[in-house]
Amino acid sequence: MKRAFTMIELVFTMVILSIVAMVATDLIAKTYISYNQTESEHKANLKVEIALNSIANRLSYAVGGTVVKRDLDDNNKSIATTQIAPIEQAPTNYEVLEWIGYDVDGFNASEAPLQAGFALAPAWSGFCDVYASNKMAIVTPGSDLDLESKIIANLSRGDIPSSDKLKNVALFFPGNYGFDSVGYWNGGHDTSGIAMVDNYTIPTPTTATFNLKDNPSLPPNTGIARVTEHYKLAWSAYAVVPVNFRKDATGNGEDIFDLKLIYNFRPWVGNDNDYNKYINMRGHNSLLVTNVTVFKTYATENRIHIKLCVKEMFNATKKTSICKERVLLR
Repeated sequence: MKRAFTMIELVFTMVILSIVAMVATDLIAKTYISYNQTESEHKANLKVEIALNSIANRLSYAVGGTVVKRDLDDNNKSIATTQIAPIEQAPTNYEVLEWIGYDVDGFNASEAPLQAGFALAPAWSGFCDVYASNKMAIVTPGSDLDLESKIIANLSRGDIPSSDKLKNVALFFPGNYGFDSVGYWNGGHDTSGIAMVDNYTIPTPTTATFNLKDNPSLPPNTGIARVTEHYKLAWSAYAVVPVNFRKDATGNGEDIFDLKLIYNFRPWVGNDNDYNKYINMRGHNSLLVTNVTVFKTYATENRIHIKLCVKEMFNATKKTSICKERVLLR
């Protein structure tokens, strides 16, 4: 004859099952919280890496002497002022990082042989025939300037149409410029360090020529102060601008903001502040990262340092933060 469970045995069984259930529930909850925290840390880490890589990749093509920092307006933190300084001398409270980048896309591109017997030519070769050139006409053998015109028209979303034949594109010759001679506003508008293209001609593949504008910062009929064997071509400056400042709804209410990369503006033709209007204009900006708590840049000797901190929420009240620093040689 089978003996039934007593009431005491049933109570003990229920108590044990309850304890097991409580332990299991707590373990599952902690596992879920840990997963959420790990996932938010991964997201924050990924956001920081992508943003730093995007900035570093563009900054690696900065023309020497053109990396500057600019101050933001105290009353409207999304508007940059004309207070500007080289990155080596800029006050620590200057938030905007800005530089002129040479056109690596056109330098690496090639389309077709210029003519039978010639090798594939890059859009701009970077070489100047100093004997055939003068201060108003730069002969650049091995360049496919028709292709360069198409590339810049596409990259600038038509802001420099191919029909303009590279008008307002800038040529940089080594030793001719510093930050204060490439068109940045700093009590003046000096462009004596660069050559501004008016149009181009291609009489033959070996005599492709940039015809220059007269430089208002130099004596008449002077497109460039000094011609050397090598040059770099630029069609845009770039700026990393903090935008959308706001108070963090959690924690201690610290300031958070987003970062945008602004492009397709040219300081050397007087529109160095145009990125203020390009902040929300399609084709002139891209969002780099959101929920930024720290964005600091500074220079030491031949290095540029970029520090970026980003936070990510993993529940309604808790957050995780990731900080990384990137160092670029220049």
